[in-house]
Amino acid sequence: MLCEDHEGHQIETVVKLRVGKESTTTGLVCELLGSLLADDLDLIVPTPFLVDIDADFHSCIPDAALADRFKNSTGLNFGSRHLGPGYTTWPQERSIPASLVQVAAEIFAFDLMIQNPDRLMERPNLLRKGDEIAIFDHEMAFSFLLSIVKDEYPWLGKGMNFSRNHIFYGGLKGRTVSWERLLGALEAVDDTRLNMYNRSIPDLWRQPDNDAVARILEYLRQARNNSAQLFQRVREVLL
Repeated sequence: MLCEDHEGHQIETVVKLRVGKESTTTGLVCELLGSLLADDLDLIVPTPFLVDIDADFHSCIPDAALADRFKNSTGLNFGSRHLGPGYTTWPQERSIPASLVQVAAEIFAFDLMIQNPDRLMERPNLLRKGDEIAIFDHEMAFSFLLSIVKDEYPWLGKGMNFSRNHIFYGGLKGRTVSWERLLGALEAVDDTRLNMYNRSIPDLWRQPDNDAVARILEYLRQARNNSAQLFQRVREVLL
């Protein structure tokens, strides 16, 4: 969609609507918090936006089913800036070039950190441009929210069963990589910053019977406070 910001600048934006077959407000929460964290960790992620869908916008859409989705998604939805030209998809079965091993390792660790099982060979949810890799689609992150068993946390060596299916697992296994930069960046995400994350979530996305926002923020707080154990567990996964 071509959106307009408060200053009148037009921005080409990929929008995820609140209502749809695979859409949930919890998914949008995960999208936004995952994007904010990735940016704070200096990973390349499309700039996130809150996209306000006008109540009458659906009336200009000829497709009835799509118009109905827009009608039911009036208000704030999740959006991210379109990356534009130059980015290419990651081919299946591709080995990791030497120049990208470090960034691939950080993306792998990030996905284990946020319990994101959705960066797979058949659906990598990333794009490459030269020695840059941009990541997106984090609506399935923080999968501990769906766990029947409590405390499925990676710094305890749990909740990481999906790691072998990660697009970078095979290319990183057995390699010597460093996560010191990423660890330091995670430790710099203080409570003031986490409170900013909290304020960024629209009330429209908060469910009275669902404390997903509070649970994710507490999870991130614990991940930061247990960062040494967290990255040790990531190392063990790749031994």
